[in-house]
Amino acid sequence: MITRRHALATSGLLLATTRAHAQPVQWTDWLGTYAGSARFYRSIPLEDIFPPPASPREEFGDATPFAVEFAVRRVDDRPAVWLRIDGGPMQTDEVGETMFFGPLTNGVALLRSADARALPRSASLTVRPNQLGTEALFTHADDSFWRRYFTATFTSGGADVILWVFDATGTRARTWRGTTVRRA
Repeated sequence: MITRRHALATSGLLLATTRAHAQPVQWTDWLGTYAGSARFYRSIPLEDIFPPPASPREEFGDATPFAVEFAVRRVDDRPAVWLRIDGGPMQTDEVGETMFFGPLTNGVALLRSADARALPRSASLTVRPNQLGTEALFTHADDSFWRRYFTATFTSGGADVILWVFDATGTRARTWRGTTVRRA
């Protein structure tokens, strides 16, 4: 049984502790260009489909590596991400695509504009202490859509990357993983 004195002392310690504050993210430390490769990792059937398919389609994908390049830039004191992907369903054109984001607020910024052949309908940037991620929604010619996520976890010499795509029906997510090296 907890004594009254022990309970009062513990509650006093709780009141005397300082409040925790979020550490500011210095995304400008990541400015530069990164290059490497990624390969198919796996296809994940989504669990929230109802009714679930009687025999889910198994998809192994092509394990051939393909080039991935990205750059983190500062344009008008706001973040911009250039991305070039040479394979998979999320392949960009040969010059890549640049997404320009608005001001970063609590680790999130919304798409301000884009320079790409296939423009995203919407996009967001998420920044964490060692990680940057983009989420972009694209439309196919038949008005169906697909969503692409790009995540870079920064290391001392570059970044580990994860790419994943939700298909238009929303029934599965396909993932690719790779490593990049900081070039400049």
